[in-house]
Amino acid sequence: MRRTLLSSAAVAFALTAAAPAYAAPAPPAPVKATWKQDRVIDNPKITESSGLYASPLHPGVVWTHNDGAGPATLYAIGPDGSTRATVTVEGAAAVDTEAVGGYVDQRGNALIYLADTGDNDKTRQAGVTLFVFPEPKVLADTTVTAERYPIIYPDGPQDSEAVLVNPTNGNLYFVSKTPTGGAVYGAPASLVPGVANRLERLVAVPHVISDGLIGYDGRMYLRGLNKIRVFSDVTGHVVQTIDAPKQPQGESMALSADGTTLLVGSEGEKSAVFAWQLPKDLVTGPIRKPGPQPDPNAIQQTARAKEPTKLPQLMLGGLTGIAALIGLGALVRRLRR
Repeated sequence: MRRTLLSSAAVAFALTAAAPAYAAPAPPAPVKATWKQDRVIDNPKITESSGLYASPLHPGVVWTHNDGAGPATLYAIGPDGSTRATVTVEGAAAVDTEAVGGYVDQRGNALIYLADTGDNDKTRQAGVTLFVFPEPKVLADTTVTAERYPIIYPDGPQDSEAVLVNPTNGNLYFVSKTPTGGAVYGAPASLVPGVANRLERLVAVPHVISDGLIGYDGRMYLRGLNKIRVFSDVTGHVVQTIDAPKQPQGESMALSADGTTLLVGSEGEKSAVFAWQLPKDLVTGPIRKPGPQPDPNAIQQTARAKEPTKLPQLMLGGLTGIAALIGLGALVRRLRR
């Protein structure tokens, strides 16, 4: 019997070591956020809004999509709830679209990430798919061409409704979902289109997660059923807990482009998006603005160009010295005479 107990303990220890969980001091009491209705999505085609992304190109616009199978389609929703554009990925039939995010790279290119990552029955042995394409600069119904990145998990198929993009460096993270919790997985630094990109399991999360994001300061926000938990970083501990608003089926979450407001959405017809102005200690700062970014080399060259050159002064000093030497030599010759 003792041998059995020891074996069980050893197995439990091994499992714990293999899947580390967030371990940290107890977080402070939940923040009772004052949520205000931001807009109502007024589009009969959108009945299962499952993701949100605040556009960095079009002020006040959020991108959303339906949960489930079908054409990979995004909708641009204006501040008044109307649909400003419908964007469809050419030739893409999604199995289960679950999340949307974006990234403004160092060159100022605004990219959108549409995640076909749902797998409730964990049957997608060949992996899931991430579609990446430039955010349209003009809001109009259009079809876009996207890069397709197959994604596989190191421990078999997983269901994921949260794909997180670090706004400072573009690093990608996927958070799996099960009835008892999930895990955070990191993607390779450089994804390869058309080739299986293998994720790395980083840490377990003892919560059911329906969406998430990373702030400009590196803190991670994960949305659960009734709470939004803020972590110090992707492998850190809970530093704050926020009460989520009551919604029919809270699914989505986004951060405003200026980093000051948290947005949350829900599935359902004419679903409402709620907003909460973040307190100062949670404001993450604005994301990188789209458009041409300053070139560090050009900045250095400009700085050098503005520096006063010392070459003429050196030449003048050198010529003066030579003239003085010539004059001194002439004086010496006269004295010798």
